[in-house]
Amino acid sequence: MPTKTSTITQFRCEKCNAPYPLGADDVIASCPYCGYTFTVGGSEIKHLIIPNKLKSRSVKSAVKKWLKFAASKSVGSGVVKSIELEEPILQWIPIFQVTGHFESYHFGVKQKGSGKSATQHKIENRDSGELTEWVIARRHAATFGIDEFIQTLDDAEVKKFKIDLTDSAPVLNAEIDDSDASTRAHKSRMDRERIELLEKMDKLLDHRLNLTPESSTYTHAPYWLVRYSYQKGTFRVAVSGATGKILMGELPVTKRYRIKKWLASMVLLIGSGLLFQVLPYLLWALFQGDSSNSDEIWMIPVFVFAAALAFWGGSIAIMGSALKYEVQLDTEGKERDEGFKFMKAIKQLGSD
Repeated sequence: MPTKTSTITQFRCEKCNAPYPLGADDVIASCPYCGYTFTVGGSEIKHLIIPNKLKSRSVKSAVKKWLKFAASKSVGSGVVKSIELEEPILQWIPIFQVTGHFESYHFGVKQKGSGKSATQHKIENRDSGELTEWVIARRHAATFGIDEFIQTLDDAEVKKFKIDLTDSAPVLNAEIDDSDASTRAHKSRMDRERIELLEKMDKLLDHRLNLTPESSTYTHAPYWLVRYSYQKGTFRVAVSGATGKILMGELPVTKRYRIKKWLASMVLLIGSGLLFQVLPYLLWALFQGDSSNSDEIWMIPVFVFAAALAFWGGSIAIMGSALKYEVQLDTEGKERDEGFKFMKAIKQLGSD
């Protein structure tokens, strides 16, 4: 079978006549020499740029500071002594700033109490107003930390696009137009609302969002990527040039980190075993006693069994994290996708 390949077309700028490559998926392009921006096969577009607040030296300084801070909270600060930073890479990411009017509605329930005393509380609300959504203008945006990058643009300052403001860094072309951007803005807003609602309720029964776009402004935003090496491995840190803040980063998994995870896994595994051992004796005591006047007492073995399963699953999840090659942390040095959380599991069991 023939393999699918991406084609590159040699293009000449209509303004300065300079030649440069144009990707097969490009919908909006910018000349890297004069900044002339246009829709492929169409006319010129006047667009904006979010100024870059950082220089290469300040990016390296911020990354070094963050690595020391994040490593001390997770894998051990000793890692930083053996790290070799590469030169930071600046790219200009194409985005759309979609503004418009929205109307949303949601309906769900949250349970309070357990057993026969459990009650279902209805949560219902309508909302409306003006919104602004930033949308990546790339179809397959696999850039490291790109979701976090978008979230930093809420209050970003914008200026009229000039090629002199790009510091000669690559200006990526857009692979979607403004109509596609409006569709993606609706989806991203819908997904974010759903996540927030599920944190407030046990069941989301209905969720609707109507978005009426009013404008869609094409913009470029500064994104920095810094790679560093540690014991023949390569790791990444993403930085927002719009705010100067670390977006997220990778740290190598060390022996200290693995030992800490293994100990936590063993504690949960032992706790799970003890709960499973207690369960038969608990059931025997319930059958022997007179519990006819309290049906809720039979929820105790159910709770113990669920807790034992949760502890066992948590021990497996934590053990798996200890086998990873690297760990990802956010700007505050907290692990992403931490998996099992002891207190969260207890709270969930208590609400079941």
